[in-house]
Amino acid sequence: MVSALILTLIAVAFVLIVVEDVIHVNKAKTTLFFGTLCWIILFISPLHGHSLDHIKHELNENILEIATLWLFLMAAMTFVAYLNSKGFIQNLVQRVLPSKISERKLMFLIAGFAFLFSSISDNITATLVSLAVVMSLKLDGRKLVKYATLIIFAVNSGGVSLITGDVTTLMIFLADKVTIGNLLLLIAPAAFSVLVLATLLSMKMRGTVTFSLGERKPIEKTDITIAAIFLSTIVGTLTMSVLFQIPPLLTFYSAYP
Repeated sequence: MVSALILTLIAVAFVLIVVEDVIHVNKAKTTLFFGTLCWIILFISPLHGHSLDHIKHELNENILEIATLWLFLMAAMTFVAYLNSKGFIQNLVQRVLPSKISERKLMFLIAGFAFLFSSISDNITATLVSLAVVMSLKLDGRKLVKYATLIIFAVNSGGVSLITGDVTTLMIFLADKVTIGNLLLLIAPAAFSVLVLATLLSMKMRGTVTFSLGERKPIEKTDITIAAIFLSTIVGTLTMSVLFQIPPLLTFYSAYP
């Protein structure tokens, strides 16, 4: 009976998350409420004859897992949030892009950028930055859909190869289901799949696009320093984890600004 009640509450929570835009209730509030309610039910009526001490131990383990995930994401995303707020990422993209490029080459360039950027930042930021580049062009609807499709695919493909790129990947890693070495092996097939999709989507593209880049803003030395610290932290996290099994949380907080 208790198991059925908890499973029902979990199902309701998932449904409310899906219809978040309809009911206007943030999914964080939904998950916190129903998650807490399930734990309260477990304390009132423990499953399978477990003692209260066992339930408390499991609760502490669950809270520790959530806290570890949150602390790592806060440290990692602070770097990205700072650089994004300062316009460093957009400014850097402006400097790299040529003033004129073929639609076919742009397809591969956008795919590579979205793939690489999503590996070191969160998927939302990578998607927004990549889409901002495409939206600045005067493209017809069908071509815009192709670019958007490629960006979404490339962002999600890039996020699976590093723990800094996707929350799900980080959760699997923290649960000891995979190692950093296992994740790095995914880079080649993930990149190949993005390359194949970019090739298919760009087959009938023959036009040329021109970027209206506007005035280039100077890049401050402080922003360059923060970006360098962020990249070196990612490299250090991967190296320390592979060689010495040092938890990523320690590496990121040692460089936390």
